[in-house]
Amino acid sequence: MSNVSRRTVLSSLGLLTGTAMGVAGDPMQLESLPAAIASTSGWAYSPLDAREVGDRAYRIYPEGGCMYAVVGSVVGTLADRFGSPYDGFPIAMMRFGEGGVGGYGSLCGVVNGACALIGLFHSERPKEERAAMISDLAGWYESSVLPMFEPNEPQWADQAVACVSGSVLCHISTSRWCRESGCPIDSLDRKERCRRLAADGAMRVAQMLNHESQRSEILAVRQTNGSSCMECHGPDDMSNARVKMDCAACHDLSDGHP
Repeated sequence: MSNVSRRTVLSSLGLLTGTAMGVAGDPMQLESLPAAIASTSGWAYSPLDAREVGDRAYRIYPEGGCMYAVVGSVVGTLADRFGSPYDGFPIAMMRFGEGGVGGYGSLCGVVNGACALIGLFHSERPKEERAAMISDLAGWYESSVLPMFEPNEPQWADQAVACVSGSVLCHISTSRWCRESGCPIDSLDRKERCRRLAADGAMRVAQMLNHESQRSEILAVRQTNGSSCMECHGPDDMSNARVKMDCAACHDLSDGHP
């Protein structure tokens, strides 16, 4: 933990001002806290139970939507454990991400929220390392069969059809799901799908942060879908695009396109 003293980390977690009593019975002992990811801004991440985070995301989704649920589940769980500074996080602002940013249909709030958490807890890491985590998260979202999360007590629909979104864009993700499921965009079935998807995203980013909190270096583990396109459209050739997402989500690559 370069340039960050033990006292700085403990102070940022509210454990040097009389609040250590609140952690006395917690499995995470004070001696293990320096292993948390810390930044000079005072925000530190400590490993969380991913299922607990997912359950919380599912529960709070109705309060503010997908981005709110993803960020609120992680920060809220840290706030329950440590108090300050997490209990002072302005979580309400994350409501803007619902529906692909205010209903605009652009970046899905699940991805947006997860990336915000990566930025919060890895603000002092090199940008290449943050980008590697974000690429892995986004690639997982657009290529996985989702949702996978199964709530203990479903709220809006008993089942949620799972499919591959093929894109991190809310408009494409939800439209493809509606086509696969046969359900209208305003149905409770679709809302249940997105509610479970938020839980999936919260669990995924918690697992990633848990893993990276034990490492000194972040490594990319996924080949992004746009990599082959950049062989021609990147800076070494045509130099007319910069992308990592799945290009086929928006572009017709048929008719002999390489």
